[in-house]
Amino acid sequence: MTIPTHSLSFGKLLPWTMALLAGSAMAQITAEQTPPPAPPAQLTYTSPLNGYQAYADQPVQSWREVNDTVGRIGGWRTYAKEARTAEPANDTVPSSAAHEGHHGGSKR
Repeated sequence: MTIPTHSLSFGKLLPWTMALLAGSAMAQITAEQTPPPAPPAQLTYTSPLNGYQAYADQPVQSWREVNDTVGRIGGWRTYAKEARTAEPANDTVPSSAAHEGHHGGSKR
């Protein structure tokens, strides 16, 4: 018993299929399409490294004075707020009323 074979193989059909698909894609381009708008006439570039400040050593200070200063301005929370809002810390002592409301009320 013989198995029927087709006279067209996949290798012979592939180039014709590709040509047909390319032709249909070319037919979809119309003359009504407008070119994209022209870019702005003048482009400017500002490097993000313009404001770079190199590392500089800070003078050595007494650790007791530094700890007292940190405690006076409000501790680590002040530094966290400064980093979040980009406002420099001031040397004022925070009021104790800021902690009322934590855990359901004030200290007793």
